[in-house]
Amino acid sequence: MKLVKSQFQPEGRLQSIDALRGVAALGVVLYHAVMQTTNAVPDNLFRWPVKLIQYLSSFGYIGVFLFFVISGFCIHLQWAKARANGKPHQINFGSFWKRRIRRLYPPYLFALALFFLMAALSVGIDVTHFFVYDVVMHLLMLHNLDPQTCYSINGVFWTLAVEEQLYLAYFLLLFLRTRWGWGPTLAICAAARVLWFLFSHAVWVTAGVGVPVPEAAASHWFTWALGALAVEAVYGLVKLPKWCRNLWIGGAAIVLASATSVLLPVTQKDTLPHDLAWLLMHPAWGLGFFIVVNRAVQAEHGWAKQLRQPRIIPRLVSVAATIGVFSYSLYLTHELVIMQSWWFVLQGLPPILNTLLIVVPATVAFAWLFFQFCEKPFMRKVERQATEERRTDAIRGEVPTPVFVQTLPAVADEA
Repeated sequence: MKLVKSQFQPEGRLQSIDALRGVAALGVVLYHAVMQTTNAVPDNLFRWPVKLIQYLSSFGYIGVFLFFVISGFCIHLQWAKARANGKPHQINFGSFWKRRIRRLYPPYLFALALFFLMAALSVGIDVTHFFVYDVVMHLLMLHNLDPQTCYSINGVFWTLAVEEQLYLAYFLLLFLRTRWGWGPTLAICAAARVLWFLFSHAVWVTAGVGVPVPEAAASHWFTWALGALAVEAVYGLVKLPKWCRNLWIGGAAIVLASATSVLLPVTQKDTLPHDLAWLLMHPAWGLGFFIVVNRAVQAEHGWAKQLRQPRIIPRLVSVAATIGVFSYSLYLTHELVIMQSWWFVLQGLPPILNTLLIVVPATVAFAWLFFQFCEKPFMRKVERQATEERRTDAIRGEVPTPVFVQTLPAVADEA
């Protein structure tokens, strides 16, 4: 099949992706930070504005699903780019995995070490058998598979384990996509969510053992695969229907999923409406953000020109894109800063203002420092090694294996 080269061939960083990554990271930060003020609503004129801020920020966690879409987009980018330019593309599993580990694992270890240090200084660490097991599960990035370790050290680290497991599934995704195309592939990814749900239910009923469902990679494979589909559309490898870039449809999907998340806790469990709503909720967020990503990347060249103009929206996009560059560090460390925020808040300031004016900016500032010293050096190292490998392949006259290198710091990376 002859591939038609896309007219839009993005090079270097995509500011739209960075900006969306920054928005997703800030949403998660606000969710965890504002959550601390739940019981601190003033009994005066500001009661309702505070409650509105709390309510809106309570949906910040859905930034995780935007992260998953962007992750699939970034990881599949090199494959799509090579195919769009008519180049043969074989992914070497060993090289791919080494690059992921070199890029993501050291900052993750630094973040783990910081959490252990703060725990030791504040409440102390009791080295029990479970503690050792917990640490080992986190080091292997399998902690999301056990309900006891899923949220034990840091409540957001389960998503990083999901990302690593989705990297493993990437090769199966490529096989399915190459063999049968995107329609059957997405159907299989969606079926994986249903099958995992049924499997976990069967294990609970027969053995009384809890198996995490929302925190499992199988539950998010469909959402992640949508990101890979999006990047192929960018490079003209697939043609998407117009509704896939319609922000009204994307927004409706996000709002519908968010409304479902509000109604789900008051719906009777183990009923068909409850289970069906849960099975559709996360993919609906994924579909909504898939549309947002498609539209944002399509508009890349348009708003990039506007960024030079002194308008508020382009400036906000620029700020979000800047935060997006170090959003992995922000994701790794924000819980730590929020938990220790009682050290530096102002006692005379209302809790919500402390959160918005002090805690959130401090969280972003600390993440930037963490990025400079604990993440960026490893990004540069991976980039240098990739350059050397390509140079060596060229000297040998071999066809280089295009493995994703951090041209765009991937969300997974981030999220």
